[in-house]
Formats: sequence, C-alpha cells, structure tokens
Amino acid sequence: MIKVAAVEADSDAERAGILPGDKILKINEEEVRDRLDFEFHRSGGFLDFEIMRGENVMRVSVERDEGQVLGIEPEVMKIHLCKNNCVFCFVHQTPKGMRKSLYVKDEDYRYSFLDGHFTTLSNMKESDWARVLEQKLSPIYVSVHCTEPEMRAKLLKNDKLEPVLDRLSWMRKHRIAFHTQMVVIPDWNDKEYLERSLRELRPYFPDLLSISVVPIGLTSHRKNLPDLRLCTREDALDILERVERHGREVLAETGEMFIFPSDELYILAGVEVPQAEFYGDFSQYENGVGTIRTLKDDFARELPFLPKARPDWEITVLTAPLAEGTQRGILDTLRQEKGLKSELLICENLTFGSTVTVTGLLCGKDFAAALERSQGKGPVLIPPNSLNKDNLFLDDMSPKDLEARFGRKVMAPNSFREYFPV
Repeated sequence: MIKVAAVEADSDAERAGILPGDKILKINEEEVRDRLDFEFHRSGGFLDFEIMRGENVMRVSVERDEGQVLGIEPEVMKIHLCKNNCVFCFVHQTPKGMRKSLYVKDEDYRYSFLDGHFTTLSNMKESDWARVLEQKLSPIYVSVHCTEPEMRAKLLKNDKLEPVLDRLSWMRKHRIAFHTQMVVIPDWNDKEYLERSLRELRPYFPDLLSISVVPIGLTSHRKNLPDLRLCTREDALDILERVERHGREVLAETGEMFIFPSDELYILAGVEVPQAEFYGDFSQYENGVGTIRTLKDDFARELPFLPKARPDWEITVLTAPLAEGTQRGILDTLRQEKGLKSELLICENLTFGSTVTVTGLLCGKDFAAALERSQGKGPVLIPPNSLNKDNLFLDDMSPKDLEARFGRKVMAPNSFREYFPV
C-alpha cells in the first residue's frame, strides 16, 4: 500500500473525497505496493480505490474528468540500497555534517524508470525483473562502467555480479530500452577497456538509447579509499578521441548519434563542445551531457531581445571553475552589446574540495566565501542547479541566508532576462 502525502485542490481526487493520510490498498482490484504500482494503475477513465482511513477500509470511486489532474501525491518510496562498494562511490567521499540523504547509497530500478536514476542492476531479484517485464518499465538507466567482467567487478568491488551484457541481452530480447553510462577512471577502465566497452555496447542499438562517458569525480574526503587520480588534459583528449571515433562510426552505420562524452571531458581537453544537433534529444542532460551547449544556445537565442542595461545597474555572477569560460564569454558579450556591468566570482568548493569543479555541488558556504571577496553592489546570481526543489543548497543553507548575511538580493535565474532590472 501507499500513503497519500497530499491532495491537490480542485482535483479529481479531492472531489472524490480522498484525503492526505489515506492509504491506498488497491486500484481497480490491483494491489498497490508502491508509487510504481500507483503510476502503472492510475490511468483510465474510471478508478476504483480501496482505501484504509484509520482503522476503516473503504472504497472511493473517481471518474476522471478529461483535462483535469488526478491530484494525488503519494508518499516517497523507501529506496532500495546499493550492495556494491564502488571504488569511486561519491557517498564514501562526502564530508560529515551534510543532510542525511547524501549518505544514502541508492540502487533502485524503480527510481531509474521513474526519475532517471542510474543503477548497476546488481541488487535485483528475479521478481524485480518479472515486474520490469510485466509493467514494461522502459527505459531504465544502467551504470555499465565497463563490460569486461573482471574489471567491472573490481570497480564495483563486488565479485558476485551477473555479467552486465547478459542482462542487457535479456532487456533487448524483451524490448526493454535502456540508457547507459560509464564513469571512466584513468589507469582502470580507460584506454583498451573503454574501447572494448564501446565496441560491445554498440550492437545493442536501438534498444540501447544512449551511452554517456563521464570522467571520475574525486573529493578531498577519501580517507582509507583506493588511490585514484583525476583525468588530466591528456587523459581527456585520449577519451574524447576514442568516444568520438566510435560516435562517428555508429552515426555512419545507423544514422543516429547515441554515444556522448560529458561536457567536463570537453572542458578538460580544451575542446569546444559540439553543436546542439550532436546531442539529439539531450537524453543525458542530467548527467552533464549537453548542459554547456544548452547554456550557450539559450544565450544566443535570448541576446537579441535583451534590453540595454541602466548605467547604474550591475550584477555579481557566481559559478564553479568548470563553467568559468562559458560565463566569462557571456558576461563579456553582455558588457559589449548591452552595457551590462558585472562581476564574475569563481567559487572554490570548500565543502567537497577544490577538485570538485561543477556548479551542482557548490554549497551555501562556498557561495558565502566567494561573496566575501565581492566588490559589487547589485543582485547576486547563482547557478539554479545548486538548489534542490526545496530551494536549499546541499548544506541546507538557502539564498535567503545569503541575503540576510550580505544584504543583497540572491537569485537563481531561469532566463538571461533576469540579469537585467524589471
């Protein structure tokens, strides 16, 4: 069963009398075990709910009104935990004192289907695979990392793994589509291992929807962990050469591009990111694939419609080292074409360490330290992806905390129009 966390006002569910706190046992006589079952059974014009309210079991019928939302927000599912002990696991590199959810090693095929979380498939039972087939849970996001079984077992520190290609073959047989990723570690699964992985994954197209190749991220909190190193420029150039070569080959063979280096690889290599056409439907955007190109293209599209800046208007933009070049180029153009005065501050990640250079892992105290250096007086603009849905940074500070401390408006802009006064 699942518990109703909230009911949207003026929705079908509210009109039917469903209340927060109700426990949904069945929908149209089908058992509801979790949110996944709820999503699977909720479609249709008529829904017959079996509900427990307190100690009472009751039935509630909902006749769906076309154009109206059902309006039920189910409780958060309890996450299936990871049984691996990956040498590059970010959870093991997280400093103390962060929010509890950052220490959860999730490995859940249900969230993979629902929210695009990556899973190694290593904790799934046959009953889980039966459910994948029954409910046609497609696509699933799979962390492959390496197709060679011994190296994959070494990376995941799990010698009981099913060969990943065997499971991908099962998925292909049953027409379960999948996205894949490979986190590449220099001197581990790079070079010939990477070549082999790309070569062995390619034939799974079109059930294989995409492959993303991402360089390892390391924090300064790696006590008693394996000795790994970050990718150098030479490593990034080597990875790019291999990945782009395979990409050209699959494009010639299939007419589709489905092998994508992450933005970080291009920046590390000092190579311009590809044009938007390269990324197709940007299916791995949340994995850092195509974000820089999207930012550049959004700016180019908005630029002609942006106003001239007032002479007294100035802004301060905060970003991470990885995005410095892109943001500097944007602000230079805005200064030249729109007269916008700006200050760009590059935030060192004091929380995870200076080796972490992406915007999404910047914390409130990192922004605060950068603002201590600020000479600006106008509003402060921060990367939107540094905030969660509750408008909090990873250390649970908020933009309001920064505003209170520095006496300046702090914004996470969704448009370049927000760089200018209303």
